[in-house]
Amino acid sequence: MMSRFLFAAALLASVSVAVQAQAPVKGVVQGQVADEQGRPIADAEVTVRYQSNPGGVSISRSARTDRQGRYRIDLRQPPGVWTAHAKATLSIDGSRMTIDLVPDNSAPFAGNAGAVRNFRLRFVEQTADDAYGVGGMLVVQSAIGDYTPLDEVMVTLHPVGGGTPIEKRLRSTGEGWVVTGLRPVSYRVTANHRGRPMLVSAALTPQRDYDWQASVVGRFERTGPGIYQLRIEVRSR
Repeated sequence: MMSRFLFAAALLASVSVAVQAQAPVKGVVQGQVADEQGRPIADAEVTVRYQSNPGGVSISRSARTDRQGRYRIDLRQPPGVWTAHAKATLSIDGSRMTIDLVPDNSAPFAGNAGAVRNFRLRFVEQTADDAYGVGGMLVVQSAIGDYTPLDEVMVTLHPVGGGTPIEKRLRSTGEGWVVTGLRPVSYRVTANHRGRPMLVSAALTPQRDYDWQASVVGRFERTGPGIYQLRIEVRSR
């Protein structure tokens, strides 16, 4: 009976320590960064930005996560309101990619009160803070001389390495007609207009001509800091 009591007491103490470690500490923002399976991400970069000056953000501080995915940043000076952001450079589909990480709480916080901000690797189509979501972006254009309404086009992305196909209707953004929040791996892409299959090709470039097929296999390319796009063109048969 005594051994069971001691075991239960030790278990309760360990739980209390874990909870206490995640409680806000005055003047500090801290937390943990994890992947989709909850495993810690080491060497992720967490940045806090000072929000209290109306002229724009002029102060930022950063820290790298340790092997347990934990970080801690001192915010005692200057007093004011901060926000926290994180990114990690990961190997995805054989390429090194820098991906923004999704916070469990994106609300600003007072530095003197402290805060806990945990981050997770997630691929999401849209967030309240980012109309483009987090992850890769499929960008679709009409071929020269094709006038199919792209708002009526459905695309299906079949992961080359296996997995559930993703079927999405295109939506209009500042980047054009897109599907966002994709895991940036290789896909075989097909398209249809009102249920009728279309022809697809990798996007036309000065170095690459059209190659019209029933599907096209492509991988994401870096087009800007933290931006990965797969660009194709479509036309009716």
